[in-house]
Amino acid sequence: MAVERKLLGVNPSGGGVSLDVDDVFSINVYTGTSVAKTITNGIDLAGEGGMVWIKRSDGTPDHNLYDTNRGVGKYLRTSIAHAANTNATYLNAFNADGFGLGADIGGYANYNTFDYASWTFRKAPTFFDVVSYTGNGVAGRTVAHSLGAVPEMMWVKCTDFAYDWTVYHKSLGNTKYLRLNEDQSELTTDGVWDNTTPDDSEFTLGDGSVVSANTNLFIAYLFTSLAGVSKVGSYTGNGTNQTIACGFSAGARFILIKRTDALGDWYVWDSSRGIIAGNDPHLSVNTTAGEVTSDDSVDPANSGFIVNQVSATNINVSSGTYIFYAIA
Repeated sequence: MAVERKLLGVNPSGGGVSLDVDDVFSINVYTGTSVAKTITNGIDLAGEGGMVWIKRSDGTPDHNLYDTNRGVGKYLRTSIAHAANTNATYLNAFNADGFGLGADIGGYANYNTFDYASWTFRKAPTFFDVVSYTGNGVAGRTVAHSLGAVPEMMWVKCTDFAYDWTVYHKSLGNTKYLRLNEDQSELTTDGVWDNTTPDDSEFTLGDGSVVSANTNLFIAYLFTSLAGVSKVGSYTGNGTNQTIACGFSAGARFILIKRTDALGDWYVWDSSRGIIAGNDPHLSVNTTAGEVTSDDSVDPANSGFIVNQVSATNINVSSGTYIFYAIA
């Protein structure tokens, strides 16, 4: 079946060459071998940079995030507040057309017979960026980025100390934040974003240790909406089912949803494992749990996706408030 390719736009770093979503995002599901292997997905990580997110889907190893700013083998786990670890037998190469895996014996990326899901995000203006910085503990400090648009969602993590993950989302505003490694509801403080909304060249930090501890190292993953390609948004639950329109033409291939007014996991679905009119496998970013396949929480819709209210995920509770990120 032909793959519909969606124009992303002109990437200045690519010499004016137009890119589509398949050049900047990829879903790869595979079975581990415990022998070094290459995942070829057409994403230029060596030249353009980006992030690879890997989770064993049939077991309980954590979600591991790798990025080109920090280098191969260096990973962050999303369910715990820990410093970065290094293991070259997991992800061992960022390539011009994907990434390489080592002879994994720990079960996190390529263990023999284990099943894995991976999502690759390439740096690209108006789509995704990765930013490294050193904290200074001073409120009002600004950090430059190259997203070329206003970041609408940001994940920030200290890499050399065990601080929580901190999440900005445009729907919550600049006085609130979430923790990626927890299921709790939104929190309020001026010590994280300094009550300042990011703009198309920089974001602002408060004096909170989780985002700006003096001399500590930090990584930030920046996401934004691009018409017809990606959507950062929110919705209010109605207790039954509803279509979440994202401006897409052939549905969503990746969906992330989090409830913000009450407890709720960070749920992830993708089209390679199934976004169908039936049960859809999902993973929880804030836990180590393997995928759950026994509920029908989401359904396909050309304009975006459909959320159903089922007790397994509670992603459409009446009057509940939710944030989401979706890719076409």
